[in-house]
Amino acid sequence: MFLDECKTLGHLLMHVCRMRGKRADQFMEQSNLFRGQGILLLILSRHDGLTHSEIAEMLDISPAAATKVIKRLEQAHYLQRMTDSGDERVSRVYLMDEGRAVINEIHKSFKRLDEITFKNFSEEELAKLRDYINRMMHNLQKIK
Repeated sequence: MFLDECKTLGHLLMHVCRMRGKRADQFMEQSNLFRGQGILLLILSRHDGLTHSEIAEMLDISPAAATKVIKRLEQAHYLQRMTDSGDERVSRVYLMDEGRAVINEIHKSFKRLDEITFKNFSEEELAKLRDYINRMMHNLQKIK
């Protein structure tokens, strides 16, 4: 198997992330969404009214990519953009009823993905893994 040939932890981690992304895409397809769209809808379910730049930052994508995701979801009537009442140059993004209707399914999909990903891990192992991953993120965030 190809993964057996992965000699470094970094290489193995890259493959785990890629495979998890593919599986997330498969789960999101059941709701006729792409992974990034589902994540954006989840974010808006907690923080409705974000700006394009706030969304780009939260998704860790470019503002242009964020606009593309927003436009697609707007065309599907999952969300709408409205001009900020305090600054007409700013557009804010809000969930519509259709967007709210799929939130529960998105939650279920990501919960199921976590169940599959972390099957047979003890609570102690999960706590250690969370700590390790947080430390890796912290190390990588230091790089400019």
